[in-house]
Amino acid sequence: MASSLVGRKLGTYKITDMLGQGGMATVYKGYREDIDRYVAIKVLPPHPGLDQQFIERFRLEARTIAKLQHPHILPLYDYGVEDDILYLVMAYIEGGSLSNRIDRGALNVKEVDVLLRQIAAALDYAHRQGVIHRDIKPDNILLDKEGHPLLADFGIAKMAGGGSKLTVTGGLVGTPAYMAPEQASGEADISSSADIYALGVVVYEMLTGKQPFTAETPMQVVLKHMTEPIPSIVNQVEGLPAALELVMQRVLAKSPQNRYKTAAEFADDFNRAIQGSELDPNSTAILDFNARPSPDPTVLAPAATPTLTDQPPTPTQTIIMQQGFSPLVVLGGFAIIAVLIVAVLALVLNNRPPETTVTSPTAETPTQQVVAVAATEAPSFGRLSFSTTNKTGDTVTLQVENLIPPSTGEVYAAWLVNTDNDGLIKLGDLTLDPLGNGVLPPYVDKDGRVLAADFNAISITRETASGDRPTGETVYSANVPIEVAAAMQTLYVTSPDGIPFASLSSTEYSPAVLASGPTAGLLDSAIAEGIKARDHAGLAQRAGTVGGMHLHNEHTINITQGTLTDLNGDGRGENPGFQKGIYFYLDLMNEHLTAAANAPGSTLRLQSDLELIRICLDNTRIRADQLIVFEQNALASPDIESVAQEAIEATKTAAALLNGFDANGNGQVEAFEGECGLTQIRAYGLVAASMSISQGGLPE
Repeated sequence: MASSLVGRKLGTYKITDMLGQGGMATVYKGYREDIDRYVAIKVLPPHPGLDQQFIERFRLEARTIAKLQHPHILPLYDYGVEDDILYLVMAYIEGGSLSNRIDRGALNVKEVDVLLRQIAAALDYAHRQGVIHRDIKPDNILLDKEGHPLLADFGIAKMAGGGSKLTVTGGLVGTPAYMAPEQASGEADISSSADIYALGVVVYEMLTGKQPFTAETPMQVVLKHMTEPIPSIVNQVEGLPAALELVMQRVLAKSPQNRYKTAAEFADDFNRAIQGSELDPNSTAILDFNARPSPDPTVLAPAATPTLTDQPPTPTQTIIMQQGFSPLVVLGGFAIIAVLIVAVLALVLNNRPPETTVTSPTAETPTQQVVAVAATEAPSFGRLSFSTTNKTGDTVTLQVENLIPPSTGEVYAAWLVNTDNDGLIKLGDLTLDPLGNGVLPPYVDKDGRVLAADFNAISITRETASGDRPTGETVYSANVPIEVAAAMQTLYVTSPDGIPFASLSSTEYSPAVLASGPTAGLLDSAIAEGIKARDHAGLAQRAGTVGGMHLHNEHTINITQGTLTDLNGDGRGENPGFQKGIYFYLDLMNEHLTAAANAPGSTLRLQSDLELIRICLDNTRIRADQLIVFEQNALASPDIESVAQEAIEATKTAAALLNGFDANGNGQVEAFEGECGLTQIRAYGLVAASMSISQGGLPE
């Protein structure tokens, strides 16, 4: 921007301070008074020829970004155009960025493992929505106060730079130190693989404290990404496992075809490497990860005068400069451009690095033995996910990729399976594209069952005719331990320790539609007790007399603890709840989840997903403890006024016990310490029950 916007308003936001300025945007701190919220406002650079069509394109891109809702993606609150100023309103995060963290020193492998899993999940989610970031780097990964990463600036590079429908002028878009070779060469159609490459550079920097390539100019850095092998990671940091070399060489392969297909695959192999487990076979194959596609001789033929071109990209490592100004090159004249292009061509043709071969350890090679705490997952051929359409967990979706197409006259059929009682549901017949990818329409159970509670496996069979029972060989499958389905059953459907359905009559809570027995599940029962505790905490706050306040203080404590104690001294120990208590149900849920996490066949991913539920249980327990302290203080008070503020805090705590609390102010209640509560457990349980497809049949 030509001048600071501090002091003026954009829409409903008053700009209070400038936070930073770069080539892509100027970032301001803003304040929205009506909801008492501070935000970060990114103002894009001025665009010549700003017209209505351009503005509509900007709004289309902004709406696409706004739809990205993920715990590890910085949410877009708002966007607008005012006086030819295009701006985006984001959550304001005070924890700094990953770049700030790296500046304090390299991270250990465990820290990197945790951050990588969270960032990878966010990146894959965006890619599934058809959104490519284009500028993954530590500056664009924010850290909240708890250290959780939030991927920021989706679409900023696309809007502010090139390679977009919004671009009028521009050149290469991105940051040189993190650019994939195909992005650096100016290819118009950048795929998600470029983001995965950039994530690999970020991980390299987290582990070593420095970028893999440095040079005096940005152009020289770009050329190194295109032409030079990645420096060995194990030679940079003492003590790293040798297997990590294979992982980093694959994620930073010159050719997109040799990289991991998803960020999650990269994260999984990284975890396997540091645990000493077997890697994805593709990572240990004998490959030249630094190989590039052969140059096209028709493109590389000598020309009398090098020219700038917008023609479709060709499979070369030539940098194609788009018409207009590029932030990477100061155009001192066409002569300089010609020299640069000729230099790049010479490097591609004549200075290819020596062929390098990466081999996996053989039986004769001594390796360090590490005892894994859980089984690792096989290479994924897709995923089975549980979700909700009409009732909790009544829907299942199957997405597959890279399957070997069946022979002529055969079809793949997908079946939900219970490995304990041979229960079976046919999900449908799979239709694959030529690459072996396909998606089944969501299967919605007509009876509204929690499918994850009834089924713990999927079998994909090769059939010659469509039928109601499988008759052919199982060629792909997935499963979680039967203990996971048992945990889903007792948490979400029915438990002998649960509250009788006939007792649950609250208009705010109607679990009877999920009933398959006389009593509710443990989660529904805990929520029912929580609603009672919340209601009586509210009654205590609104009480008009000290005696009335003390009565409801006693009720709230007894409901929470499941006790019948006379706390107000009236000779009666009353509990208007269900007399089991919130703690009782938290303990039981934790027992069942622990059994599932430690069951034979449990994977690290399953344990990680179940950990999300445990965090919510811990948050609920802490809030229950706080609620009791508030109510005990009120019981000890001889008047209402002195504990009025504590009464307000008690009602807020009781509400957060149920619904969670957006502690980091990003507009979402997440599975973080201090955030999620009881109601979020339902969704996270469905995540834990989801499965990654692998080749072969189900275990015996």
